[in-house]
Amino acid sequence: MTDAPDHPGHGPVFMAAVALGVVMALLAAWFAWEEFGPENPDPCGPGLRTTNGECIGVSDGGGKPFMAELTDVMKRIKEENDRIDDQPHVTIALMIPMTSDHGEVRKQILHEVQGAYIAQYFANGTTKAEKQNGGEHPKIRMVLANVGKNRDQWRPVADRLARLAKDEKHNLRTVFGFDLSVRPTAQAIAYLTKKKQIPVVGGPITGDEFTGYPMFARIAPTNSDQADALVHFDKTLDLQHAILVKDTRPDPYNESLLHAYDRKLKRSPHEPMPFDSEGPDTEGGLSGEFKRMATDICVLRPKVNTVYFAGRPTHLRQFLNELARNRPCKEESFTVVSGSGASTLYADGKLDWNALRGLRGDGGRWKGKVTVLYTSISHPDGWLSKRPRPPETGGSPAAVRELMQRLAAPSPVGPIGPADIYDSRTVSVHDSAKTAIAGIRLHAESRRSGYIPTLREIGTDWNALRGVHKVDGASGWICIDNKGNAYNKAVAVVRLDPEVRGERPTFVGLAWPERFPPPKGQEGSGSCQIPRT
Repeated sequence: MTDAPDHPGHGPVFMAAVALGVVMALLAAWFAWEEFGPENPDPCGPGLRTTNGECIGVSDGGGKPFMAELTDVMKRIKEENDRIDDQPHVTIALMIPMTSDHGEVRKQILHEVQGAYIAQYFANGTTKAEKQNGGEHPKIRMVLANVGKNRDQWRPVADRLARLAKDEKHNLRTVFGFDLSVRPTAQAIAYLTKKKQIPVVGGPITGDEFTGYPMFARIAPTNSDQADALVHFDKTLDLQHAILVKDTRPDPYNESLLHAYDRKLKRSPHEPMPFDSEGPDTEGGLSGEFKRMATDICVLRPKVNTVYFAGRPTHLRQFLNELARNRPCKEESFTVVSGSGASTLYADGKLDWNALRGLRGDGGRWKGKVTVLYTSISHPDGWLSKRPRPPETGGSPAAVRELMQRLAAPSPVGPIGPADIYDSRTVSVHDSAKTAIAGIRLHAESRRSGYIPTLREIGTDWNALRGVHKVDGASGWICIDNKGNAYNKAVAVVRLDPEVRGERPTFVGLAWPERFPPPKGQEGSGSCQIPRT
């Protein structure tokens, strides 16, 4: 005889029903969290959840700062979002990792968020006259979308943004930023543009592969454009005395840089020297490998004095340190050429400046130094220098001065934390936000007051930002072609010279992928033109 249940009706069918009810309740709770936020908020704040010790999700600036460095600027973002909340507005989202274990990357993140906030704040109208007249519409609300320091949380964050795009209270219309040319970035952009039909504007992503997505535009010149611009700019580069050092790890930035340099180094007599990194920010055991390379480079014939480096900034710094410290030919000088990722190198506390300076020679002069020459998305002297004098087209001094003044502005704009535009991160994300806002407002300016453009109107018309509708960015004119790329975008050629006081990058000159700056448009139009190819 079998035992009877303790309570009538509590048999297998009943227990199965209870189990099903529990599962349904959990699913409902999860859906509610995803859609509206948890009833018992995560310590990170509304719209966020703790994952692997990070606050992952979408923040309007409120709640717990993603990292201590962002405290001031996130407070300003929250204030601005609250200020315009009762006016017709759209939302734009900055999608990047909002924290890192690396000090130099944390600085970059701060600069990127600062650049985005400055674009938002001043787009909303700040002068007394603008406030009285209501300024331009729609107003701009901004959220910060943290995908995690490893960028592995992009999918749930993208899904959250997709819901904000459908919500008439938020009206999310563009996602911008995307600061690194890596696989998760490509996956996130493809998912947002193809699956969710959300317009995207890329910031400092330069990999050649980031082309051809629907509803996508970017403000940075591609690696191939930068390499072309550098070759056009410096006719003295002797490729008979050059060698390529390349990272073989699959990586869009490395691969497009490698492709560009391979084309330029066909006349080099030396076989490339490969290495295999473990990740974009992972140092691994490469120092020993780079030390051996430095020794081998010294004995090559014909002599090598120029090294093209196709790799990430972390590994570039390791290579530079080993070349400067451990090469046997210490009296020989070297120039190491790399891409725009090197823009952050000067702020890397592990870079050995003393070793890069070389040996003190007669008369106090240095000899055997190692100099870095790289292309950058921007440099503040690009449009402000008098020698060389900037061209009349392709950019403007006013846009750079304006950004510099705004970054230093006191309350109510600041404080926003220590600002710096020499690494180009502030400028590139500022310009990507400015481009996103221009694309949104282009479709609202001729419509009724309070009109909110659709996702499709914005995303299928990025190439309208050309001619007189170009974006006058702090990095130069942004003219979007039919593939979503910035056509003939100004490239700053920059030198990191260890003898320069303050060890900040020195502006060398502006270069152009198409050899020359844009031609003048009709008198007074200030337009940019894209020829048929």
